[in-house]
Amino acid sequence: LNPDYGMFKEYDESRTIWFNPSSFEADEHFVMIGIVCGLAIYNFTIINLPFPPTLYKKILGEKTEDLSDLAELSPTTAKSLQKLLDYSESDFCDVFCLNFTIDESYFGEIVSKPLKPGGADIEVTQQNKHEYVKLYVDYVINTSCQGHVEAFKRGFLKVVNKQVLGLFQAKELMALVIGNENYDWKVFQENCEYKEPFHKNHESILMFWRCFKELTEEQKRKFLLFLTGSDRIPARGMDSVTLTIQRSGDPNFLPVAHTCFNLLDLPEYSTKEKMKFKLIQAIQQTEGFGIV
Repeated sequence: LNPDYGMFKEYDESRTIWFNPSSFEADEHFVMIGIVCGLAIYNFTIINLPFPPTLYKKILGEKTEDLSDLAELSPTTAKSLQKLLDYSESDFCDVFCLNFTIDESYFGEIVSKPLKPGGADIEVTQQNKHEYVKLYVDYVINTSCQGHVEAFKRGFLKVVNKQVLGLFQAKELMALVIGNENYDWKVFQENCEYKEPFHKNHESILMFWRCFKELTEEQKRKFLLFLTGSDRIPARGMDSVTLTIQRSGDPNFLPVAHTCFNLLDLPEYSTKEKMKFKLIQAIQQTEGFGIV
């Protein structure tokens, strides 16, 4: 999914990605990503696929031709096009100086693509501006990447039954893949399990939860990322996230997370201050793997 590979374009403003029309990758690669997306739903696994809801609307067979669809990728571009539609003065052509083309970057070179036959010679006016906006949105969301999207959809439908999709709206389907942000830290604590000699009333466990409650909301999310590999929670909610805490040996070490099992190795620290310091150190270093 890394935009450096050329399969997708990154939209920094919305922190989403979209299919790159200039990609030379074979359709099989997009089919594979669709399969991975479908498997995430099948296995109730959260994965970081930063596609906008527009993609899931396409999977459900809904139309994607409005400015709101473009806004999910590029809010600034959508606002600019809306201002164009709202402008009613007679100097429209002098102000905007547009024709029926769209500029795109192809490997560092700006290429002008016509939105309709002869588009470079057709000026955008008050009379045809609605057609221009409609063609612009359609090009970015649909026609420029239609083959790639269809390949992705084929892969997705290899795993997810098409009839089941009718039960979901686009944002619900997206939540099944990437999770949501409906955090309930009280439920998170109540669902926690402990391995002997730890138990819910053990001094170290009571100390741990006091430290956890003192963390900022952002630090709690980082702890979730540290523990599970994602800072989002499954569509089924916090009830489906079970933390297990077991004792580890040396109190000079940091807490260790086994992300495959939501398992936390917690040393018995002598003070709450030391535990909180070590915990914050651990959650700030959430990248990479080690053999424990």
